[in-house]
Amino acid sequence: MGSKKINKDLMKERANASFNVLELTNFLDGNKDKTNRRKELEYLFYNDPEVQDVKPIDYLTHSEIYDDSLRKSLHIFHKAMELADPQEILSIADAILQEASPLTVHFVMFIPALMGLATEEQQAKWLPDALEMKIIGSYAQTELGHGTFLRGLETTATYDPHTEEFVINSPTLSSVKWWPGSLGKTANFAIVLAQLHTKGKNYGLHPFMVQIRSRDNHQPLRGITVGEIGPKVGFRASDNGFLKLDNVRIPRENMLMKNAQVTVDGEYVKPKSDKLNYGTMVFVRVLILDMVAYNVARAATIAIRYSAVRRQAQILPNEPEVQILDYQAQQYKLLPMIAFSHACKATFISLMDTYKIATQDMEKGDLATLPELHATSSGLKALCTDVGSASIEVCRRACGGHGYLMISGIHRLYATTVAACTYEGENTVLYLQTARYLHKVLKGQQPVTRNSIFGYILDGNKMAPKTLSDPPTLDELVACYCAAAQKMVFKAAARVQHFVDGGKVQEIAWNLSHVDLISCAKAHVQYYIAQKYVNWVKKSTVSKNLKDVLVQLCYLHLLKNICEQPGLFMMVGLKEEQLNKMNDYMLEMLTLLRPNAVALVDAFDFHDMVLSSALGCYDGNVYERLYEWAQKTPMNQKQVHDSYYKYLQPVMKSKL
Repeated sequence: MGSKKINKDLMKERANASFNVLELTNFLDGNKDKTNRRKELEYLFYNDPEVQDVKPIDYLTHSEIYDDSLRKSLHIFHKAMELADPQEILSIADAILQEASPLTVHFVMFIPALMGLATEEQQAKWLPDALEMKIIGSYAQTELGHGTFLRGLETTATYDPHTEEFVINSPTLSSVKWWPGSLGKTANFAIVLAQLHTKGKNYGLHPFMVQIRSRDNHQPLRGITVGEIGPKVGFRASDNGFLKLDNVRIPRENMLMKNAQVTVDGEYVKPKSDKLNYGTMVFVRVLILDMVAYNVARAATIAIRYSAVRRQAQILPNEPEVQILDYQAQQYKLLPMIAFSHACKATFISLMDTYKIATQDMEKGDLATLPELHATSSGLKALCTDVGSASIEVCRRACGGHGYLMISGIHRLYATTVAACTYEGENTVLYLQTARYLHKVLKGQQPVTRNSIFGYILDGNKMAPKTLSDPPTLDELVACYCAAAQKMVFKAAARVQHFVDGGKVQEIAWNLSHVDLISCAKAHVQYYIAQKYVNWVKKSTVSKNLKDVLVQLCYLHLLKNICEQPGLFMMVGLKEEQLNKMNDYMLEMLTLLRPNAVALVDAFDFHDMVLSSALGCYDGNVYERLYEWAQKTPMNQKQVHDSYYKYLQPVMKSKL
C-alpha cells in the first residue's frame, strides 16, 4: 500500500496492536475466503492504468467527472464480467469510483426491479440485454413535486383498449420525473412509476417499462424530454436526470405484470397486496445500511491515521508535541466511529437475512413478514443515515483545517451519506412510518409474535434492571435499551390518545404528536441495533485477543448512547450514580482501545485508491502528499493567472 517510507508514528502504532489485523479483516468480510475473493477482484484494478487518476478527481469539472467515471465504470464491468457476478463488480466499482458510477442505478434498482416486478416472459425479453448493458436503465419514481409521498405522484398511464397501449403522460410541471440516477445522459430505458388509469378508474401506482432513447443513436424518442439536473453536493458522476413524457405510447405488455395485470380489454387484475411493488425500495434501504458502515469506516480510517501522524501542543510543559490521538477528546470523537461502523455492519447482515426470508415468503404468496420488514428498514435507514452523516462530519472536524480541503476525501463520504437522508424516503417520513407500525402493534391492530423484534411492546411495563453488574453486562445494557424503547412508544401513544380524547380527529392528533413519535421510532431503532450488534459480537468465533477488542467497541457504542441521553434512560429507572459509573466505564474503554486505534482501521483494509485522501493513506506521509497534490491544482498550472492581466495589472499599474 504505497511505495513511500512508512511514517514512524504509524509504524509504532501498528506494532502496539493487541490483535491480529488480518483476523479482524476476515471477520468483517465474513470469512477468510471472502477476503481472498475481494482482494483477488480488487487487484485486477488497483494497478490497472485505465482506472488510475492522473490528478485528484476534485480538480475535474462536472462534465469531466461524469466522462471519467463512465469510462472507468465500463472498463471495470467489461473486465470483470466473466470473473464475477454483477453485485461483486458493483462493490468494486463503488470502491474505486469516488463520485459514484453512472451505472449504479442500473444494477442496484433497474435490474432488481425487473427481477422483482416483471413476469418470466418480460424478464426473458429484457433481462439478458440489461445484464450485458445492451440496454441501460433507470428507475423513474420521484417527481419534481413529490418524492416520499408516493400516492401523490402525478405521472399517468392511461390504457387505450383500441390500440392495446398505455399512454404515459406528465400532465403538470410538478409531475416531471426528477432525480432518477442514470437518467440524465446514460440510460436508454426507464422503469416509470405512474398512476394506472383504465376504464375511467385510477388503480394507483404501477411500474411501466419505457424506452426513452434510441438504441441506434441515443437520441430522445418522440414525446420524450430528458436531461440532467445539474451538479449536486455529492454523487457528482451520477447523472441524475429529469424526464417529461408527452403522451408516450407503449405496448400493454410493457406494464410490469408480475403482481398486477391489465387484460387486453382493459380489466384490472389486482395483486395479492398493494405493497408488492415496494420491494425494490426496501431492498435499496437494506443496502444503504452497508453503504453507511462502509463510508463511516473510510472516514474513521482517514481521521484516525491522520490523528496518529498529526502532533499538536503539549499535555505537559517542556514535553514534545503529542499525537492528537493521545487527547481524550479526540479519542471520544473517533473511536466510537469504528464501533458505529461495526454496529451498522452487524445490523445490515441481520436485516439482509430478514429480507431474503421475506422475499422467499412473498414468492410463495405469504406476505405476513412484509409490513414488519418495511417498518424495520424504514427506521434503520433513517437513523443510520442521520447518525452516519453526523459521524463523518465529526471525522472531518477532527482533522482540523486540513479536513476542510476537498483532497482530504472526507467531504465526498459526507456528501454521499447525507444524500441518503432524503433519497429512498425522506428520514422524517420514514421515522413516522416506523412509529405508525409501533403504534399499531401497541393498539393490537398489527399482530406480532413474541419472537418478533416488536414483541417487547406488549411484554408488560419494562424497566431497566434494578441491580446492574459492575461493570454492567452487554445483555443488561440491551435490556436498558429495550425498556427505553417501550417507554417512548407508550409516551408517544399517550400523547396521540390525549388529543383524540380532547376531540381531535386521529390525523390531527398524529400531527400534533410528531416529535414524540419520531423519538419513539429512534428509541426502537437504537434498541434494534443494540440487540443485533451484541448478538454479532457474542456469536463471533475469533481469538480471545480480538474478542476482547470487539467487546470493548460494543461497550463503547452502547454506553456512549446511554450517556448522551441520560434523561431517556433515567425515565426507565437508571439512577444518576449508575449513569456516572457507566460514563466512567465508557471512558475506560477509550483508554483500552487507544493502542489499537490504527490497527482497527487498518483492518477495514481500504486501499489508498479507495480512500483517495491526502490525509489517510497507509504510509502516513500526510504533509508530503498535501504539498504534492497542491501542485496539481488547475490554478497552479500557470505561475501568473489570466485574471492578473485582465483585472489586477490595470489597477496595480494605474496612477490613481
